[in-house]
Amino acid sequence: MTWPGPDKSLLTLETYQQIAEAGFSLNMSFYGERDINLKALDPAQQAGIQLLIQDSRIAKLVEDTSLPLTSLDPIIAVYKDHPAFWGYFILDEPNAAKFDRIAEIFAYLKDKDPGHPAYVNLFPTYATPQQLGTETYEQHVESYLEKVKPTFLSYDHYPITSTGLREDYYLNLEIIRGMAEKFALPFWAFTLVTAHAVYPPPTAAHIRLQLFSDLAYGAKGLQYFTYGTPTGSDFDWKSGLIDPQGKPTLAYEFASEINQQVRQIASLVGSWKSEAVYHSDPIPKGCQPLASDGLIQKVQSCPMVIGIFSAAGDTYVMFVNRDYESDRMAMVRFSPKVKRLIEVVKDSSTPAQIRWSQDEKEKTGALKFRAGDARIFKVIL
Repeated sequence: MTWPGPDKSLLTLETYQQIAEAGFSLNMSFYGERDINLKALDPAQQAGIQLLIQDSRIAKLVEDTSLPLTSLDPIIAVYKDHPAFWGYFILDEPNAAKFDRIAEIFAYLKDKDPGHPAYVNLFPTYATPQQLGTETYEQHVESYLEKVKPTFLSYDHYPITSTGLREDYYLNLEIIRGMAEKFALPFWAFTLVTAHAVYPPPTAAHIRLQLFSDLAYGAKGLQYFTYGTPTGSDFDWKSGLIDPQGKPTLAYEFASEINQQVRQIASLVGSWKSEAVYHSDPIPKGCQPLASDGLIQKVQSCPMVIGIFSAAGDTYVMFVNRDYESDRMAMVRFSPKVKRLIEVVKDSSTPAQIRWSQDEKEKTGALKFRAGDARIFKVIL
């Protein structure tokens, strides 16, 4: 999914075809108004795009608890039968004080329109206790899941700043993955593609690192911020995936290429069960090191995220180069139980295969990575 954008002045078939051509299937924009939302749905449907609708009447219901939940009825009626309608946007980054009211809205919508989910996106770990409404981030996320009972968990975290990678980026993924597992829910994560405030213009490696780190942790929904170019001078916004006139930017080209790779593996990775996530040295805050007797025992010369997955009795491993500035050659030592590796490719390249003879005691392989990139292998034991 990509949000927000395009601008309400650009609601044409060509605009939504452009979104589809970049590899997106879902879009959200802060139009707020019923008539503008309805205007967007028809060209979106023609282009094969679904819309997460933000209607300002829902936000008013969150803020004013004296309004009856039946106020949702005309909102449901106007959107629910349109083929391009995906679901209801409720709120972005709510304080915990609003969870009870949000829970009422979620429950009402689920009862009246079970085919279209309600959506809330949560804060990152660097939000303050005042923003969260709880003493800790973990309390905030758990309270939301316990009270609201969503169908999936969404959060944002923008990790790459002008001074480097936020130290709590992977800690945030650890917490979200753990909470999603505890409540048996899929989780969705964000990739930042718009320069603003302390965030630099994205490179292709920036985008790869965020998307593939999320996938290595088992994310089932990938979201981009932003598609259009935000207005206002509060954060010194630069162009998103499209500029204010709707013209694709360099970031659009990066995203299109990487989304093709993601879509190549999406049907596979989306069905896999995330079993564990490890990191090679240096170990990020709150993350798990490799075990000396594990499937992957040691990685040298590359800071790495290692996601372990299972599917239909098979085992898969996703390696992600955490270095988003340099290509790396990683030396990986595998368990003696591993017989061979078969690569799951993200493009049209020939899958690599790594084999060892039965008498080899130490099974190591040299794997080359572009900056921020991932490689996936099926592990034959």
